Amino acid sequence: MATHVQDIFTAIAGLILIIWVISDVFQSIIVPHYRPSRFRLSHILTSRILWIPLRTLVARYPNSRLIRDSLPMFAPFAMMTLLACWLTVMMLGYSLILWAERTHIAPHLKCMEDSIYFAATSVLTVGFGDVVACTFLSRATVVCAAVSGIVLLALTVSFLFSTQSHFHGREVNSQIISARSQQTCDGLLLFENLRKKDDASSILELCERWMIDIYQSHTSYPLLMYFRSRSSRISWLSQMGAVLDTAALILAVGPDQYRDIAHSIFDAGTRALAVFANRLTLNRSAGVQSEHYVTIFRALKVPDAVSAATRFASYRQVYFGDLQVLCEFFVVAPPAFNVASLNRLDELVSGETLAITAQHKRVSAPGSTQEFLLKRDELVRK
Repeated sequence: MATHVQDIFTAIAGLILIIWVISDVFQSIIVPHYRPSRFRLSHILTSRILWIPLRTLVARYPNSRLIRDSLPMFAPFAMMTLLACWLTVMMLGYSLILWAERTHIAPHLKCMEDSIYFAATSVLTVGFGDVVACTFLSRATVVCAAVSGIVLLALTVSFLFSTQSHFHGREVNSQIISARSQQTCDGLLLFENLRKKDDASSILELCERWMIDIYQSHTSYPLLMYFRSRSSRISWLSQMGAVLDTAALILAVGPDQYRDIAHSIFDAGTRALAVFANRLTLNRSAGVQSEHYVTIFRALKVPDAVSAATRFASYRQVYFGDLQVLCEFFVVAPPAFNVASLNRLDELVSGETLAITAQHKRVSAPGSTQEFLLKRDELVRK
Protein backbone atom coordinates (compact mmCIF):
# COMPACT_ATOMS: atom_id res chain seq x y z
CA MET A 1 0.00 0.00 0.00
CA ALA A 2 2.78 2.42 0.89
CA THR A 3 4.54 1.66 -2.37
CA HIS A 4 1.32 2.29 -4.30
CA VAL A 5 0.88 5.71 -2.67
CA GLN A 6 4.52 6.58 -3.43
CA ASP A 7 3.99 5.66 -7.08
CA ILE A 8 0.98 7.97 -7.25
CA PHE A 9 2.97 10.90 -5.88
CA THR A 10 5.86 10.06 -8.23
CA ALA A 11 3.50 10.11 -11.23
CA ILE A 12 2.02 13.42 -10.07
CA ALA A 13 5.52 14.92 -9.75
CA GLY A 14 6.33 13.78 -13.27
CA LEU A 15 3.07 15.25 -14.60
CA ILE A 16 3.86 18.59 -12.94
CA LEU A 17 7.25 18.71 -14.67
CA ILE A 18 5.68 17.95 -18.04
CA ILE A 19 3.00 20.61 -17.57
CA TRP A 20 5.70 23.10 -16.48
CA VAL A 21 7.59 22.54 -19.73
CA ILE A 22 4.48 22.55 -21.93
CA SER A 23 3.26 25.79 -20.33
CA ASP A 24 6.61 27.50 -20.91
CA VAL A 25 6.82 26.26 -24.52
CA PHE A 26 3.21 27.31 -25.15
CA GLN A 27 3.85 30.85 -23.88
CA SER A 28 7.23 31.14 -25.58
CA ILE A 29 6.51 29.70 -29.02
CA ILE A 30 2.90 28.79 -29.77
CA VAL A 31 1.37 31.99 -28.38
CA PRO A 32 4.40 34.22 -27.75
CA HIS A 33 3.29 36.80 -25.26
CA TYR A 34 4.74 38.36 -22.17
CA ARG A 35 3.79 36.53 -18.98
CA PRO A 36 5.26 38.16 -15.85
CA SER A 37 6.07 35.04 -13.83
CA ARG A 38 9.18 34.22 -11.83
CA PHE A 39 8.38 30.51 -12.09
CA ARG A 40 8.77 30.19 -15.85
CA LEU A 41 11.55 27.80 -16.76
CA SER A 42 12.95 30.06 -19.49
CA HIS A 43 13.16 33.04 -17.11
CA ILE A 44 14.85 31.07 -14.32
CA LEU A 45 17.40 29.48 -16.64
CA THR A 46 18.28 32.53 -18.72
CA SER A 47 18.10 35.43 -16.28
CA ARG A 48 19.13 33.75 -13.04
CA ILE A 49 21.18 30.62 -13.64
CA LEU A 50 23.15 31.67 -16.75
CA TRP A 51 23.25 35.47 -17.01
CA ILE A 52 23.82 36.57 -13.41
CA PRO A 53 27.09 34.56 -12.97
CA LEU A 54 28.47 35.81 -16.30
CA ARG A 55 27.55 39.39 -15.46
CA THR A 56 29.25 39.02 -12.08
CA LEU A 57 32.44 37.80 -13.76
CA VAL A 58 32.43 40.79 -16.12
CA ALA A 59 32.12 43.18 -13.17
CA ARG A 60 34.87 41.39 -11.23
CA TYR A 61 37.30 41.02 -14.15
CA PRO A 62 36.58 44.02 -16.40
CA ASN A 63 39.93 43.74 -18.20
CA SER A 64 39.50 40.10 -19.14
CA ARG A 65 39.10 39.97 -22.89
CA LEU A 66 38.01 36.33 -22.75
CA ILE A 67 35.06 37.17 -20.49
CA ARG A 68 34.07 40.23 -22.53
CA ASP A 69 34.21 38.25 -25.77
CA SER A 70 31.89 35.65 -24.28
CA LEU A 71 29.05 38.19 -23.94
CA PRO A 72 28.03 38.13 -27.64
CA MET A 73 27.96 34.33 -27.46
CA PHE A 74 25.67 34.27 -24.44
CA ALA A 75 22.32 34.56 -26.24
CA PRO A 76 22.93 31.74 -28.77
CA PHE A 77 24.31 29.58 -25.96
CA ALA A 78 21.32 30.38 -23.73
CA MET A 79 18.92 29.55 -26.55
CA MET A 80 20.45 26.13 -27.18
CA THR A 81 20.65 25.47 -23.43
CA LEU A 82 16.99 26.39 -23.03
CA LEU A 83 15.96 23.96 -25.77
CA ALA A 84 18.06 21.21 -24.20
CA CYS A 85 16.58 22.02 -20.78
CA TRP A 86 13.02 21.78 -22.11
CA LEU A 87 13.81 18.37 -23.58
CA THR A 88 15.61 17.16 -20.44
CA VAL A 89 12.88 18.22 -18.01
CA MET A 90 10.23 16.63 -20.25
CA MET A 91 12.22 13.37 -20.30
CA LEU A 92 12.58 13.48 -16.54
CA GLY A 93 8.83 14.00 -16.13
CA TYR A 94 7.98 11.02 -18.30
CA SER A 95 10.63 8.92 -16.57
CA LEU A 96 8.90 9.53 -13.23
CA ILE A 97 5.54 8.51 -14.68
CA LEU A 98 7.03 5.40 -16.29
CA TRP A 99 8.75 4.52 -13.01
CA ALA A 100 5.36 4.62 -11.31
CA GLU A 101 4.12 2.23 -14.04
CA ARG A 102 7.23 0.00 -13.95
CA THR A 103 5.19 -3.19 -13.34
CA HIS A 104 3.26 -2.53 -16.57
CA ILE A 105 6.44 -2.58 -18.67
CA ALA A 106 8.35 -5.60 -19.96
CA PRO A 107 10.92 -6.23 -18.77
CA HIS A 108 10.11 -4.54 -15.47
CA LEU A 109 12.13 -1.39 -14.81
CA LYS A 110 14.61 -2.22 -12.06
CA CYS A 111 16.06 1.24 -11.38
CA MET A 112 15.53 4.89 -12.22
CA GLU A 113 18.24 4.73 -14.87
CA ASP A 114 16.16 2.22 -16.83
CA SER A 115 13.15 4.52 -16.55
CA ILE A 116 15.12 7.53 -17.82
CA TYR A 117 16.43 5.44 -20.72
CA PHE A 118 12.93 4.30 -21.71
CA ALA A 119 11.58 7.86 -21.40
CA ALA A 120 14.42 9.26 -23.52
CA THR A 121 13.94 6.73 -26.32
CA SER A 122 10.19 7.41 -26.23
CA VAL A 123 10.43 11.22 -26.29
CA LEU A 124 13.08 11.15 -29.03
CA THR A 125 11.07 8.48 -30.91
CA VAL A 126 14.10 6.21 -31.30
CA GLY A 127 12.73 3.22 -29.37
CA PHE A 128 14.81 0.08 -29.96
CA GLY A 129 12.16 -2.39 -28.83
CA ASP A 130 14.19 -3.70 -25.91
CA VAL A 131 11.66 -2.19 -23.48
CA VAL A 132 7.95 -2.46 -24.26
CA ALA A 133 4.80 -1.06 -22.66
CA CYS A 134 2.31 -3.87 -21.98
CA THR A 135 -0.87 -2.23 -20.67
CA PHE A 136 -3.17 0.50 -21.94
CA LEU A 137 -1.98 3.02 -19.34
CA SER A 138 1.73 2.50 -20.03
CA ARG A 139 1.16 2.49 -23.79
CA ALA A 140 -0.78 5.74 -23.55
CA THR A 141 2.12 7.25 -21.60
CA VAL A 142 4.64 6.16 -24.23
CA VAL A 143 2.47 7.52 -27.07
CA CYS A 144 2.08 10.87 -25.26
CA ALA A 145 5.85 11.00 -24.76
CA ALA A 146 6.48 10.39 -28.46
CA VAL A 147 3.94 13.01 -29.54
CA SER A 148 5.34 15.53 -27.03
CA GLY A 149 8.86 14.95 -28.30
CA ILE A 150 7.94 15.37 -31.97
CA VAL A 151 5.92 18.53 -31.30
CA LEU A 152 8.63 20.02 -29.09
CA LEU A 153 11.38 19.44 -31.66
CA ALA A 154 9.22 20.88 -34.45
CA LEU A 155 8.32 23.97 -32.43
CA THR A 156 11.92 24.65 -31.42
CA VAL A 157 12.91 24.83 -35.09
CA SER A 158 10.29 27.53 -35.69
CA PHE A 159 11.45 29.26 -32.50
CA LEU A 160 15.02 29.44 -33.82
CA PHE A 161 13.93 30.89 -37.16
CA SER A 162 11.56 33.43 -35.59
CA THR A 163 14.16 34.66 -33.14
CA GLN A 164 16.85 35.02 -35.79
CA SER A 165 14.44 36.81 -38.12
CA HIS A 166 13.49 39.40 -35.49
CA PHE A 167 17.16 39.83 -34.57
CA HIS A 168 18.20 40.57 -38.16
CA GLY A 169 15.35 43.04 -38.62
CA ARG A 170 16.31 44.86 -35.43
CA GLU A 171 19.95 45.16 -36.45
CA VAL A 172 19.29 46.43 -39.99
CA ASN A 173 17.08 49.28 -38.83
CA SER A 174 19.42 50.07 -35.95
CA GLN A 175 22.33 50.45 -38.39
CA ILE A 176 20.31 52.80 -40.60
CA ILE A 177 19.29 54.98 -37.67
CA SER A 178 22.86 55.02 -36.41
CA ALA A 179 24.13 56.09 -39.82
CA ARG A 180 21.77 59.09 -39.68
CA SER A 181 23.37 60.20 -36.41
CA GLN A 182 27.06 59.95 -37.40
CA GLN A 183 27.48 56.40 -36.01
CA THR A 184 26.78 57.43 -32.43
CA CYS A 185 24.16 56.54 -29.83
CA ASP A 186 23.33 60.16 -29.09
CA GLY A 187 19.79 61.52 -29.15
CA LEU A 188 20.96 65.13 -29.08
CA LEU A 189 23.08 64.63 -32.19
CA LEU A 190 20.24 62.87 -34.00
CA PHE A 191 17.84 65.66 -32.99
CA GLU A 192 20.14 68.37 -34.36
CA ASN A 193 20.54 66.49 -37.62
CA LEU A 194 16.77 66.20 -37.96
CA ARG A 195 16.24 69.91 -37.21
CA LYS A 196 18.53 70.86 -40.07
CA LYS A 197 16.59 68.78 -42.61
CA ASP A 198 13.73 70.16 -44.65
CA ASP A 199 11.78 66.92 -44.19
CA ALA A 200 12.81 64.43 -41.50
CA SER A 201 9.60 62.39 -41.69
CA SER A 202 11.25 59.38 -43.31
CA ILE A 203 13.86 58.81 -40.59
CA LEU A 204 11.30 59.44 -37.83
CA GLU A 205 8.91 56.94 -39.41
CA LEU A 206 11.78 54.44 -39.53
CA CYS A 207 12.42 55.07 -35.82
CA GLU A 208 8.70 54.61 -35.15
CA ARG A 209 8.54 51.25 -36.95
CA TRP A 210 11.78 50.12 -35.32
CA MET A 211 10.59 51.02 -31.83
CA ILE A 212 7.22 49.30 -32.29
CA ASP A 213 8.93 46.22 -33.74
CA ILE A 214 11.22 46.02 -30.72
CA TYR A 215 8.27 46.38 -28.37
CA GLN A 216 6.34 43.60 -30.11
CA SER A 217 9.19 41.16 -30.81
CA HIS A 218 11.15 41.49 -27.57
CA THR A 219 8.08 41.15 -25.37
CA SER A 220 7.07 38.06 -27.36
CA TYR A 221 10.59 36.60 -27.42
CA PRO A 222 12.39 37.95 -24.31
CA LEU A 223 15.56 36.06 -25.22
CA LEU A 224 16.10 38.69 -27.93
CA MET A 225 17.07 41.16 -25.20
CA TYR A 226 20.23 39.14 -24.60
CA PHE A 227 21.29 39.21 -28.25
CA ARG A 228 23.99 41.86 -28.44
CA SER A 229 24.32 43.96 -31.58
CA ARG A 230 26.81 42.67 -34.11
CA SER A 231 28.38 46.09 -34.52
CA SER A 232 30.88 46.92 -31.79
CA ARG A 233 29.98 50.60 -32.22
CA ILE A 234 26.31 50.30 -31.33
CA SER A 235 24.08 48.65 -28.76
CA TRP A 236 20.41 48.27 -29.61
CA LEU A 237 19.52 49.33 -26.06
CA SER A 238 21.69 52.46 -26.23
CA GLN A 239 20.26 53.25 -29.67
CA MET A 240 16.78 52.82 -28.25
CA GLY A 241 17.57 55.35 -25.51
CA ALA A 242 18.97 57.79 -28.09
CA VAL A 243 15.79 57.56 -30.18
CA LEU A 244 13.67 58.13 -27.07
CA ASP A 245 15.80 61.17 -26.20
CA THR A 246 15.17 62.51 -29.71
CA ALA A 247 11.41 61.97 -29.35
CA ALA A 248 11.44 63.69 -25.94
CA LEU A 249 13.31 66.67 -27.42
CA ILE A 250 10.75 67.00 -30.21
CA LEU A 251 7.90 66.85 -27.70
CA ALA A 252 9.64 69.48 -25.56
CA VAL A 253 10.70 72.04 -28.18
CA GLY A 254 9.33 70.90 -31.55
CA PRO A 255 9.24 71.04 -34.53
CA ASP A 256 5.47 70.78 -34.21
CA GLN A 257 4.94 68.85 -37.46
CA TYR A 258 6.76 65.86 -35.96
CA ARG A 259 4.91 65.70 -32.63
CA ASP A 260 2.51 62.92 -33.66
CA ILE A 261 5.35 60.63 -34.74
CA ALA A 262 7.34 61.58 -31.64
CA HIS A 263 4.36 60.65 -29.44
CA SER A 264 4.12 57.26 -31.12
CA ILE A 265 7.86 56.62 -30.66
CA PHE A 266 7.71 57.78 -27.06
CA ASP A 267 4.71 55.62 -26.15
CA ALA A 268 6.10 52.44 -27.74
CA GLY A 269 9.58 52.96 -26.30
CA THR A 270 8.51 53.74 -22.75
CA ARG A 271 6.12 50.77 -22.67
CA ALA A 272 8.84 48.48 -24.00
CA LEU A 273 11.42 49.55 -21.42
CA ALA A 274 8.87 49.23 -18.61
CA VAL A 275 7.93 45.71 -19.72
CA PHE A 276 11.58 44.66 -20.02
CA ALA A 277 12.46 45.97 -16.55
CA ASN A 278 9.34 44.40 -15.07
CA ARG A 279 10.04 41.01 -16.61
CA LEU A 280 13.58 41.02 -15.24
CA THR A 281 12.28 42.24 -11.85
CA LEU A 282 14.60 45.26 -11.88
CA ASN A 283 14.09 48.24 -9.60
CA ARG A 284 14.01 51.62 -11.30
CA SER A 285 16.81 54.04 -10.54
CA ALA A 286 16.44 57.65 -9.39
CA GLY A 287 14.91 60.23 -11.69
CA VAL A 288 16.45 63.15 -13.55
CA GLN A 289 16.69 66.83 -12.64
CA SER A 290 15.67 69.53 -15.13
CA GLU A 291 18.52 71.90 -14.17
CA HIS A 292 20.98 69.48 -15.74
CA TYR A 293 19.54 70.27 -19.17
CA VAL A 294 19.33 74.07 -19.08
CA THR A 295 22.82 74.43 -20.57
CA ILE A 296 21.92 72.08 -23.41
CA PHE A 297 18.79 74.02 -24.37
CA ARG A 298 20.70 77.28 -24.22
CA ALA A 299 23.21 75.76 -26.63
CA LEU A 300 20.27 74.79 -28.84
CA LYS A 301 19.23 78.48 -28.73
CA VAL A 302 15.78 77.71 -27.37
CA PRO A 303 14.06 80.99 -26.29
CA ASP A 304 13.00 79.78 -22.84
CA ALA A 305 15.69 77.26 -21.94
CA VAL A 306 14.46 76.76 -18.36
CA SER A 307 10.90 75.86 -19.39
CA ALA A 308 12.18 73.63 -22.20
CA ALA A 309 14.50 71.83 -19.78
CA THR A 310 11.59 71.26 -17.39
CA ARG A 311 9.38 69.85 -20.14
CA PHE A 312 12.16 67.61 -21.44
CA ALA A 313 12.98 66.35 -17.94
CA SER A 314 9.32 65.45 -17.38
CA TYR A 315 9.38 63.31 -20.54
CA ARG A 316 12.76 61.74 -19.84
CA GLN A 317 11.68 60.96 -16.29
CA VAL A 318 9.21 58.42 -17.69
CA TYR A 319 11.80 56.12 -19.28
CA PHE A 320 15.19 57.13 -17.86
CA GLY A 321 14.97 54.94 -14.75
CA ASP A 322 14.06 51.81 -16.74
CA LEU A 323 16.72 52.54 -19.35
CA GLN A 324 19.43 53.00 -16.74
CA VAL A 325 18.74 49.77 -14.86
CA LEU A 326 18.49 47.82 -18.13
CA CYS A 327 21.85 49.17 -19.28
CA GLU A 328 23.29 48.18 -15.91
CA PHE A 329 21.76 44.70 -16.13
CA PHE A 330 22.94 44.00 -19.69
CA VAL A 331 26.36 45.63 -19.14
CA VAL A 332 25.80 48.25 -21.83
CA ALA A 333 26.86 51.90 -21.83
CA PRO A 334 23.87 54.29 -21.70
CA PRO A 335 23.41 56.74 -24.59
CA ALA A 336 25.38 59.97 -24.50
CA PHE A 337 23.52 63.23 -23.94
CA ASN A 338 25.54 66.38 -23.30
CA VAL A 339 26.70 69.66 -24.84
CA ALA A 340 29.81 67.96 -26.21
CA SER A 341 27.53 66.31 -28.78
CA LEU A 342 26.72 69.70 -30.28
CA ASN A 343 30.43 70.53 -30.46
CA ARG A 344 31.05 67.24 -32.23
CA LEU A 345 28.27 68.04 -34.71
CA ASP A 346 29.94 71.39 -35.51
CA GLU A 347 33.23 69.59 -36.08
CA LEU A 348 31.60 67.10 -38.42
CA VAL A 349 29.90 69.87 -40.38
CA SER A 350 33.20 71.76 -40.66
CA GLY A 351 34.77 68.83 -42.48
CA GLU A 352 35.84 66.21 -39.94
CA THR A 353 35.78 62.73 -41.45
CA LEU A 354 34.34 59.69 -39.77
CA ALA A 355 37.49 57.64 -40.28
CA ILE A 356 38.62 55.91 -37.09
CA THR A 357 42.10 57.06 -36.25
CA ALA A 358 44.63 55.13 -34.22
CA GLN A 359 43.74 57.25 -31.21
CA HIS A 360 40.03 56.55 -31.64
CA LYS A 361 40.70 52.84 -31.86
CA ARG A 362 41.92 52.87 -28.28
CA VAL A 363 38.60 54.28 -27.10
CA SER A 364 35.64 51.97 -26.71
CA ALA A 365 32.73 52.55 -29.06
CA PRO A 366 29.38 53.76 -27.69
CA GLY A 367 27.38 50.92 -26.21
CA SER A 368 30.32 48.59 -25.63
CA THR A 369 30.92 46.67 -22.43
CA GLN A 370 34.29 48.33 -21.79
CA GLU A 371 32.76 51.81 -22.05
CA PHE A 372 30.00 50.77 -19.66
CA LEU A 373 32.55 49.63 -17.08
CA LEU A 374 34.58 52.85 -17.44
CA LYS A 375 31.51 55.03 -17.04
CA ARG A 376 30.30 53.04 -14.06
CA ASP A 377 33.68 53.39 -12.32
CA GLU A 378 33.64 57.14 -13.02
CA LEU A 379 30.19 57.50 -11.44
CA VAL A 380 31.29 55.50 -8.41
CA ARG A 381 34.28 57.80 -7.91
CA LYS A 382 32.03 60.86 -8.12
